[in-house]
Parts: sequence; C-alpha cells; structure tokens
Amino acid sequence: MIVELNYVLFSLLLVIYATWRFFKRREKSMLYMTFSFIFLTLSITLLMSNSLLWFPATITTLRLLEVGGLGLYACFIICAIVSLRKLYKTELDES
Repeated sequence: MIVELNYVLFSLLLVIYATWRFFKRREKSMLYMTFSFIFLTLSITLLMSNSLLWFPATITTLRLLEVGGLGLYACFIICAIVSLRKLYKTELDES
C-alpha cells in the first residue's frame, strides 16, 4: 500500500512538471505527456482502491476496477507513445 501511494505521489509530480512545461513552451508533446501521466495516476488510484475494497466489495466490482485500471494504463501507453513520437519529430525538425 505504501509503495502504491508513493507511485501515485510520484505520478502527480510528473503531471505537475509536464503541465508546467506545456504552459512554459506550448509544446503539443508536453500536453500529450500530461494526459499520459494523468491516465497513469488514475490507473494506479483504481488499482490501489482495489486493494482497499477487498472485503466489502463483490468479485464483480473488484474485476471491474481491475479492468478499468488496465484500460487507463493502456491509455497511458498510447499517449506516451504519441508524445514521444511528436517530441522526436520536433527534435529532428530543429536539427
């Protein structure tokens, strides 16, 4: 539980940093990076709530939380790939 909480806090710091960089430079890749870290934070939060609700929840609720967390993690991966691709394309255009 402590490890998951640390992971959430670190993800929130990454969200703040990526948002700050987006507003400072107005790079589209940083906007996608912000979205990807938001998806990561939400995914970890859902998976963390899964471990908190193990007793009062039904099996169906736990499985839906797991599927939702994995779906958000997939959104994180897609946004991160798009962001890194745009960032790489920007670096090639500048050089």
